Amino acid sequence: MEALSAIRARVAEDQGIRRPVGVVALFAVTALVAVAGGWWLMFYVAWLILFLLIVAYALALVGLRSLYFERRTRTLRAEVGSYFDERVIVENRSLIPKLWLEIEDQGQHPEHTASFVVSLGPQGRFIRPVHTLCRQRGVFQLGPVFAESGDPFGLFRHRRQIDGASTLVVYPVAIDLPQFGRLPGALSGGALQGQRVQFTTTNVSGVREYRPGDTFNRIHWRTTAHKGQLMVKEFELDPYSDVWIVLDLDSAAMAGSGVESVEEYAVTACASLAKYLLNEGRAVGFICQGTVLTPDRETRHLLKIFEVLAFVRPTSGHGIDVLLAGEQRRFGRTDVLVVVTGTRGTGWARELRHLATRGVNASAVWLDAASFARKPAMVVRVSGTTLRSPEADDGAADSLNVLAALAAARVPTYVVKRGDSLQQALATPALGAARPNF
Repeated sequence: MEALSAIRARVAEDQGIRRPVGVVALFAVTALVAVAGGWWLMFYVAWLILFLLIVAYALALVGLRSLYFERRTRTLRAEVGSYFDERVIVENRSLIPKLWLEIEDQGQHPEHTASFVVSLGPQGRFIRPVHTLCRQRGVFQLGPVFAESGDPFGLFRHRRQIDGASTLVVYPVAIDLPQFGRLPGALSGGALQGQRVQFTTTNVSGVREYRPGDTFNRIHWRTTAHKGQLMVKEFELDPYSDVWIVLDLDSAAMAGSGVESVEEYAVTACASLAKYLLNEGRAVGFICQGTVLTPDRETRHLLKIFEVLAFVRPTSGHGIDVLLAGEQRRFGRTDVLVVVTGTRGTGWARELRHLATRGVNASAVWLDAASFARKPAMVVRVSGTTLRSPEADDGAADSLNVLAALAAARVPTYVVKRGDSLQQALATPALGAARPNF
């Protein structure tokens, strides 16, 4: 019943019903006194009040008529640190002026809004540019937009929706990495995988007859002239191994808040690695809890990864060790894993050692969660002795255990702490060195 009452109240508001109870009561009293006492002056006052109500209601009713509203933007995609720009246009396409017009944007972006109050004359037009810095990744709803207007006396108000909702996707920032260690599979002398592919690579395996859908840039003109029919080149995968980026979204591995958190550092690292590896010509796949993107080397694949990274949020359920165990069938001897996690457990290091026995090469980008959760150390001197608060060493033992387990598994590890530059942290592994995949 409460929900039904709320719906009815909203419908009544959208139909512009804010009844001037006081003015109506004044009209009723004035009319009653005029009839009871026979005062002609009170009759005139009553008719004046009634005329005022009719005019006010008519002005409020036409306040949203012949109204044009538009939001213009070049794209509904942005990146953290960039600006999202749009132009909001409101036009009065009638000869009746709109004394006041309130535009309310019910969008979900915390800093972007198209709400304002404006007055438009006959055939008037108002343009408002909106310039917003995107500070956080995610998917944000823009709109719906409602317009509200009324009479100059404030007796009646009319409200209706003038624009629907759209979606703004803010991608994580992808830092330009000068290098990323030395991944296996990037060395010369690797073996061709012998798998025919539809996209173009540097390795031509042969020619075949032209089929509908083949692009003209794959035509081998010398063979075509010799055979007397169109022949196209066939390609196979080059010796570069596929790279799988595995992102750990287990909520138990998260620490910090906002942009200074394990979650945001991990997402930024994944976006930067995907961009770097695809620019290097590697086929990149992506895995996290609940999402799998098979390896691809096309440019559009980077946008797919960015789309996923814009949506992902920490989940509770299983950790990175369970994720690796469940997805190990996807990894072959020619594949390379880059695991991005902030977990303090050591079970995933054992999973990486197990994958290494099958010939799968793995690297780890480990985010030191203790540095994100650590409180500032309090230093006190008592009788010449320096005492430090226990928060300064909180999580240090867990960090040492993780690093020791990764070192024992001979996994090249890039350590990232709060405040570190990803360009420097991902340039050289802090533990071990990448082993070539012979």
